[in-house]
Amino acid sequence: MANLTILHLYPSTLHLNGEAGNVLALKHRAELAGIKVTVKSLEIGEELPKVRPHLVFIGSGTLQATLTAAKQLVKLDRLIRRWVAQGTKVLAVGAGFDLVSQGLILADGNNVAGLGLTNTTHRITGDHLVGEVVISGEFAGFINSDREISRVNDSLALGLVKHSDESKLVDYLDGYADGNIWATNVQGPFLPMNPRFADEILGAIFPKYLKGTETRVLDSLASKARKAISIRVGN
Repeated sequence: MANLTILHLYPSTLHLNGEAGNVLALKHRAELAGIKVTVKSLEIGEELPKVRPHLVFIGSGTLQATLTAAKQLVKLDRLIRRWVAQGTKVLAVGAGFDLVSQGLILADGNNVAGLGLTNTTHRITGDHLVGEVVISGEFAGFINSDREISRVNDSLALGLVKHSDESKLVDYLDGYADGNIWATNVQGPFLPMNPRFADEILGAIFPKYLKGTETRVLDSLASKARKAISIRVGN
């Protein structure tokens, strides 16, 4: 039986919108495919495990929580980058996206260094955008962010917002994905709402991964949830 180890970074600090549901979605889909799953949590001040995990998950939090987590990650960034070079995958949601970026530029102009795992630099604009979104590639959810994202290029973006109940979010280019790192500003139940990304991540970890047939009910519910958002935003 294959084994999957997920390391959840700072779940007591970065838990703004129930992002732990993303870990549960990965765990459940992996188990339905016959994979044994171990989820480990790392809180502020604790040391990284000695054994490299298959996946690191970083959720979202307030700005203060993000700054607290960033101070901790500065001490761990070399090892985490080594893990990624050795095959560890990373999923980052909301503020987690800031933390894996090249850096977050604060309103006062100061820069908070990220892990440098994406080709993006983030800046706090003060213009808070909140709304449901439909993104290219049958991808939907909820964005609550005041970040402007600068990119070296757009080729690794996760998707473009096509429809939203917040007009300023239309044409917003979200996220990052390169086969090792997945990051998005779609918060809350990102994977439960968009399970194809869960399967994509599991497939990157286990090349022979085949999702279990029992996921059909979950996939149907997720499809209905995305369709409901699509209807609400006028798609």
